[in-house]
Parts: sequence; structure tokens; C-alpha cells
Amino acid sequence: MTVAAYVYPGENGFTGLRPGDAERLTHINMSFALVKDGKGNVDHWKKPELIRDFIKNKGHLKVVLSVGGWGAGGFSPAVATAEGRELLAQSLVDIVNDFGFDGMDLDWEYPCNDMAGIEASPDDKPNYTLWVQLIRKKMGPDKILSMAAGGMQSCIDSLELDKLDKEMDFINLMTYDMCPWDKTGYHSALFSSEAGSPAGANVADMYTKAGFPRNKLVLGAAFYGRLYKDVENGVPGSPTNTAPAGLGGGYTRIKEWIAKAGLQYDETAEAPYVYDAEEKGFITFDNPRSIEAKVKYVKETGLMGIMFWAYAGDDEESTLLKAMAGK
Repeated sequence: MTVAAYVYPGENGFTGLRPGDAERLTHINMSFALVKDGKGNVDHWKKPELIRDFIKNKGHLKVVLSVGGWGAGGFSPAVATAEGRELLAQSLVDIVNDFGFDGMDLDWEYPCNDMAGIEASPDDKPNYTLWVQLIRKKMGPDKILSMAAGGMQSCIDSLELDKLDKEMDFINLMTYDMCPWDKTGYHSALFSSEAGSPAGANVADMYTKAGFPRNKLVLGAAFYGRLYKDVENGVPGSPTNTAPAGLGGGYTRIKEWIAKAGLQYDETAEAPYVYDAEEKGFITFDNPRSIEAKVKYVKETGLMGIMFWAYAGDDEESTLLKAMAGK
């Protein structure tokens, strides 16, 4: 089973993994290369030599270059022409080869959609496919090529999944940040419930129904919370005027919420949450129990594995990753 972490270099560069975590992971997605002037760019990385050293000593880990991220633009105009696709594809493959990455993960959020404030066009759908085909040709068959994909039907409709299947090794499903906008709910639920939140199992079924092989889908988990503020009623599914939920911190911060206000768990959705009546805050997140439920679902339904955003969100004891890896 794939167990993949998205990690990113901070102000001190990439400081490596906590003791024992390398054995709990199969893949690292190094985030992010950006698109600048039509080319792949990692000049913003602090101390890139630390990434090079990590790759040289990575052992069994597959370390992949992740490209894009929420709000990272430049994709649509870059892939709009054959010349642009050639320039962007080659520049990214050059970075992969220069650092010694095991492949590339494309995190364009999202083709044909400008919700993140980036350029978009209906032509992104075929152009994305042509760009992916070019990357595969340039990297060759032995390198990993994956993508991060959104959990909405509109994301599926904007992809030529039948053609991408021939080029992609797998898809990382971003089954998090799925908070309802008009009511409190869960941002990383596994199953549907009365709270009405979108659910990871539904997303996996949507991609399967659209024709992408189930054994090439990787389910997403969240190592961070989403926080609704000024919530009068702590019952999931209650109306709120403060949606969408903002970031609620990593698992260390979440444990502080739990210690203060108590953990609650929706057994139908497999989703934990905390409501702090004093602060009028409703926070939704993944915990060891919900992650173990996701791993069980992955194994029982034939998915390829599980991934998470982001490594830095776990606590110092790697509580969430240990639950995910079973050790």
C-alpha cells in the first residue's frame, strides 16, 4: 500500500523526517515547483542542497517533485501552445533529472477552473492531456508521473481521464478541504452522513465511475484542521455565517482543542470534531481513528493507497503517520 506525504521546504530548507518516519512512508512529494515565465522554477526553495542530500540517501523512498499547489498559476497560458508545452515540460524534467527525483506530481488546481484566482480556459482540458503526454515522453516509462486531483465533479469533467490513464501511474485524490460553505461540517470525512459533508469514499467512486482504474487512486487525509468561528450551535450541519472554514492548525494545536473541549466523533462519517462553546469554534480534522478507518477502506476496496497534506502538520510523536502506517 502506498503511503505518501506532501512535504515542503520551510525557511530553514527541508529539515528531513522525524526518526522512524522513513520506514512508515513509501513516497515523498516535495512541494512545490512553480511555473514562472512559462518554465518550471524552484529558485524560491531555501537551501536546496538539503533536498539533494536527502534524495541521495533516500533508501527505499520514492521522492517526487510536486508542481503547483493552491493559487499557483501560470499553467493555462504555458500549455496553450505546442511551444509553451515544450518549454514547461522540458524545464520541469530538467529539474527532476538535476535533483535526482523519482518522478513528478502535477498539482495544477485546477484545469478549466479559476477558483484559486489563477488563469483558466476551457482549452485547458485537451491542453493538459497534451502536456502530460509530453512529460511522459520526456521522462520515460520508469519515472513516476502522478497528479493531485480535486474532489468535485467539475474537476473530473475537466480531465480526459481515459487518456490520462495511459500516462499516469496514479492520481492523488485531495479528499480534504471539502467543508460545506453554508453550514458546519467535516472537511475530510470518509463517508456521507446527516451532516451533509462531501466524503472521500464518494470521490473515489466518482473517479472510478468516470473510468479511471480504482487500483490507481490514492485517497487523501488531512494532517491539519479547518475551523469555523462564531458558531452558536456545535451540531454538525448547523447553519453558519462564517463559512468557508479557515485553517485550524496542525495536530498539536488540535490536541489542545481536544483537551479543552473534548473530542466528538461521527461514527457514520468516520469524522472527528471538536466544538468549543466558550470560543464558539467548530474544528474538523482527521485523527488516528479516522485515519485507521481510511486505511481499512483503502485495503478493502482496492485503492492504491493513502496520502496526506502535509507532513509538517503531524505532532512530534508522528501520531497520525503511525496510525496510517500501522506502526
